Formats: sequence, C-alpha cells, structure tokens
Amino acid sequence: MFRIGIAVLVCAICVLSPSIAGTQEAPQAWQPVAPDGLPEDYDWIRLASGEWLKGEVVAMFDDDFEFESDELGVLKFDFDDVQEIRTARVVQVGFQGRDPVVGRLTMVGGTVRVVGDGGEVEFDRAEILSLIVGKPRERNYWSGHINLGGNIRRGNTEQIDYTARFGTMRRTINNRMAFDYVGSITRINSEDTSNNHRANVGWDRFVSRRLFVNVASVEWYRDRFQNIADRWTVGAGLGYEIIDTSRTSWSVDGGPAWQSTAWDSVEIGDDDTSSSLALHIGTDFDFEVTDSIDFYASYDALFADQESGTYSHHVDTGLEIDLVGELDFNIAWIWDRIRDPRPLEDGTVPEQDDTRLVFGLGWNF
Repeated sequence: MFRIGIAVLVCAICVLSPSIAGTQEAPQAWQPVAPDGLPEDYDWIRLASGEWLKGEVVAMFDDDFEFESDELGVLKFDFDDVQEIRTARVVQVGFQGRDPVVGRLTMVGGTVRVVGDGGEVEFDRAEILSLIVGKPRERNYWSGHINLGGNIRRGNTEQIDYTARFGTMRRTINNRMAFDYVGSITRINSEDTSNNHRANVGWDRFVSRRLFVNVASVEWYRDRFQNIADRWTVGAGLGYEIIDTSRTSWSVDGGPAWQSTAWDSVEIGDDDTSSSLALHIGTDFDFEVTDSIDFYASYDALFADQESGTYSHHVDTGLEIDLVGELDFNIAWIWDRIRDPRPLEDGTVPEQDDTRLVFGLGWNF
C-alpha cells in the first residue's frame, strides 16, 4: 500500500510541475547598466543597437563621429547612430552662429547637458555642429599625415626612387586651414629622370553645415620635365559638401584664379614667363570600403589661356590600408596633364601626360 502511495505522489508531481513552472516569471534579457553621472576614467557611448563602448571621444565634424577604443581602435559612426555620450574629459561643443560651450558632456537621446566652470548648460542635440576634445588650446585643432616611399637599386644600374607626401590641417568650428605637399624624384646613374613637387595651402570658412567659402588658396608646382620651373596659382571661390556621412564624403568647389608660370626653357625670342586669369574647379571623394580600407579620389582642373597651357589637371586617387595603430599602407595613382605644353628651346614639345604609381607607408597624427 505504501509503494502504491509513493507511485501516485511521483505521478502527481510530474503532472503538476509544468504548470508550476509556467507560473514563474520568464527570465529577463540582460541589459548593460549605464555609468552613473559623469565617468572619471573613460568616455562612454551607447549606440542605436544598445551596445555600450568604453574609450575616448576623438571628435565630431559634420555628423562624422570618431571614437577610440583600446581593443577596437578608432571607430567612425554617423552621429545619428550614437544615442548616449558621457565624457570623463572636457569637450568643446560647437554651434552655428554662437559661441561654443566647454565642459564635461552628457547626452541622452535628444537632450545634452554640459557641466563646466560656468555651471550647467542644457540644449538639444540637433544644435550641435562639432565636438572637439579638450579645452580651447591650439594643439587640439591640429591633425596631420606623413607618407614615405622609395626604392634604391645598386649594381649595373644605380637608381633611387623617392616619394613623399605630408600635410597638416587646422580645423575649428567654422574654419578649415590645410597644407599639403607631394613630391617625387627618380635618379638613374646620378641623373634625374623625374623630379616634380606640388604644395597647396588653403583656407575654407563654413557658412553652414555644408556650404563653405574658399577664402584663399595658393598652389606652387614644379616639374622641369614638363618644362615648368615654377608655377603659382592663387584663387578663391565656393564649395559644397554633397555627401557627408561616417563612410562617405564628397565635396565640390570652384572659382576664379590667377596663374603665373616661369618656363624652364623656351624657343628663341619667346618670353620665359606667362600669366593668365583662370577658372578652377575641383572635387574630393572619400569612401570607407571596409573598416580598414579607404578609397579616395581628388581632381583639380584649371582653365587658362593657351600660353599658360589652356587646360591642366591633377588627379590623385588610391587606397589607404590600415596596418597597426595609426600606421597604414598607401597605394596611389597620380596623373598630371597639360593640354598645350610649352616647347623647349630646341623645339621639342614635352608630353602632355605624366602618370605614376606610388607605394608607401603612412602615419596619421
């Protein structure tokens, strides 16, 4: 009788256990806990997916938000994909048409609060034009890059190939000033077979998020194999950023210019200098193919009178491949063209086109 009772009890438990389990609450999905208040050691951001990242805010310009993680490196996001920000460091928040706010920032959804020496300021995230980390110090406005490539050959032929490019940029809320240089030399048996240099300085002032005024631009160019001893171009104009997302940027610009050229060699009786009013147009395109590969293309054209070459352009396109940290590997194709090259003293006419494929290692800072 006792055994029958035990059997009945076991059966009852088996039958009732599913209904008992059903009355228990379902387990809750795990959610990360937001850091309380303002963090002390790291900056924190929360993405639209709900993921939290710990690291350092780098900067935000034109809705392109950069964040650096010790484990993941430098990451780029569309600012709309960042739902929360909590900074341990002081940042400058830039606006269109008003003074920036400086302090430690908390952004939750559409509300932003900045706590600084002057107290707490609250505003809507839609008002933010830029974020710069650090107090208003000159060094916080600068960035740059260096790229070097070369080849040395010894034996029956002695050959040296050298290519260098470097540039710096100073970017504030409404202004962008940049300097760029690219040059290459090829020397075979102590004789140059290629020697060209190009340097640019420009100042753009943004009047809105996308529209900017090219206040001034200056270019110096030298290529004796194109019969150009020195060529100076000074211009100004307007520009517009057609696309500006975390993965793609595309801008165009144009305006009047003045060009002066000193020719390396001219036919007897010809003037060895010329100058002309000109029209400049240009475009810059950048696309993030993957997290570690960037494609870029730049085109600059100048329309002048026939004595100055009628039409000339500079095309620079290639890939930047991230290696370790800020070090990357660069592949670039450069094409310089002059429609009407100036004949040399002996009547020889230089080729219209010069192209070169460049490989090198680069460092961004």
